[in-house]
Amino acid sequence: MAFRQYLAIFGGTPKNFSEDFEPLFEQLYHNQLYLEDDNGPLSRKKVKDHHAQVLALEWEAELIHIRRVGLNQFDVKFRFVTNEGEQDTIHKHITTIDRKIAKVQNIDGSLTLLGKAQGKATYYNMSKLLVPV
Repeated sequence: MAFRQYLAIFGGTPKNFSEDFEPLFEQLYHNQLYLEDDNGPLSRKKVKDHHAQVLALEWEAELIHIRRVGLNQFDVKFRFVTNEGEQDTIHKHITTIDRKIAKVQNIDGSLTLLGKAQGKATYYNMSKLLVPV
């Protein structure tokens, strides 16, 4: 599944969201992706930008489970571990269209991690940053 490949990109070393990783994003996410955060819907471009930010950090992603819960629906759970050892577990309900992620819903809340991006401390709510299947 493309999600496993995509999640493997986040391996604990900083990377650029480049030609190597963008094709996986394109393969995984539907053009009409719907993801909502506290401020309303996020555009597909905004999601891609968030992923690029996380990819630049030294965070490692660990898959906990992917479970099919319907014809085109999945329960996905994974965690991020920072280079300082902090963890954030992400739990999502994903709906796919044509085998691509089209809608993402939170199943439960997640912690907020403190990451360093571009030399400044920035808070990231991981449940809003990475929403794959």
